[in-house]
Amino acid sequence: MNIVIVEKTIPLEELKTVAQEFYKTMIKGVVDIEQEIVVFGGEYHIDANTKLIEHGSRQNDVWGFNVYLDKPREHWLEYISLINIRPQDKNYDMEVKDLKIRERMKKIIDSKII
Repeated sequence: MNIVIVEKTIPLEELKTVAQEFYKTMIKGVVDIEQEIVVFGGEYHIDANTKLIEHGSRQNDVWGFNVYLDKPREHWLEYISLINIRPQDKNYDMEVKDLKIRERMKKIIDSKII
């Protein structure tokens, strides 16, 4: 399985190559909003989530998302994943509802893709 940990940046073309394994024009990912690390790839968000946890992230800091690579950058993020269901963090849905967390996610994710 092709899963990429991005601590600095990744070219968009490389991300599109990773996306070919499962969803072609969409790629699943998770972001650690404290360490500002993003993991892309895998069939399910839990695949990338596991990589981040093995890399030293804490589950409370990790949120799932999708990037639709064929959409304009301002519309390509979707903040939906099963790993986002966290009643203890007041997120009762697959979608990240907290606007501050979403803004932080977007800033980090967008800064990693060049």
